[in-house]
Amino acid sequence: MTWLFAAGAASPKRSADPFSPPRPAVRLPAVSAEPAPRRETVTGEPRRVHRPQRPHTRWEIDEQTTLGAAYVRSLMRGQLRTGLAAFAVLVLLLATLPLFFGALGSATVVWVVLGFAAYPVLVLLAWWYVRRAERNESDFARLVEGAEHRGGP
Repeated sequence: MTWLFAAGAASPKRSADPFSPPRPAVRLPAVSAEPAPRRETVTGEPRRVHRPQRPHTRWEIDEQTTLGAAYVRSLMRGQLRTGLAAFAVLVLLLATLPLFFGALGSATVVWVVLGFAAYPVLVLLAWWYVRRAERNESDFARLVEGAEHRGGP
């Protein structure tokens, strides 16, 4: 394909002002002898685009309808139950420590229990809490997905 400069000029023209930058040349494509391809019009019925429907249960939760609120409330109740159970175990352990220390009567054993034995129990309690909270969330996700696959709540 050959290119011509605008108005048949061989190079870009400079303006009369010597301090202005030169204007770039405008390049135009050469005219070809081939005719432009013919355009065809399709007159058939338009195709319908199948849009996947938004899952009904997720919509209920997103829009905070009564049913969606019931789903979220069930998750929150499960998480609250788990948190209260972990808190009750922690309070039970902390409440019995003074009784345990009074029965021992040895300051060395008290420091060993406070310094070393208490932490593995706290780590186990935290591990149980996290596992149970994740199980609650996965049960909730399965409940929502199951309701969607069954065609609604």
